[in-house]
Amino acid sequence: MKLVPIFVSAAVFFGGLVSMSAVAQSDKPLVTRELDDGVVAEVIESVRKDGVLTVRVRFRNTGDKPRKFMVVHSGRYDDNYVSAGNTKYTIIRDEKKNPVATPTDGGGWIEPTIKPKGTFTWWAKFPAPPPDRKSYTLYLKAGPPIEDVPIVDKS
Repeated sequence: MKLVPIFVSAAVFFGGLVSMSAVAQSDKPLVTRELDDGVVAEVIESVRKDGVLTVRVRFRNTGDKPRKFMVVHSGRYDDNYVSAGNTKYTIIRDEKKNPVATPTDGGGWIEPTIKPKGTFTWWAKFPAPPPDRKSYTLYLKAGPPIEDVPIVDKS
């Protein structure tokens, strides 16, 4: 039992670098978007609860070669955001101004290399669009916009 907290801490610390393929494979995508070089982005969570929108994206390598791509560069989390109506929503930051999202490595980067047929999961929390908005566009540093992402409301 004492090893569990150490494992959880390591998983949180290395969250930006660890492939989540075993966990994420069971999640059915809400929206899928092909990116460059054989990588597909699948939005597997889009939940609005208590004024917060939680988004989880699984990147899947459909090719036969490892693929490396950029999600966060030099700690610039605000390159990843959602847009609903005419409003842009950037990633929430905690009281210490840290983004509430997949952590970067020590240099401020999330630049995974996905093995062939492998996956990498990224997540972030945003201020939620108003309740009358039922979808949004997700902008990621890794590729073109992912449009019409549905919002699942939870109470």
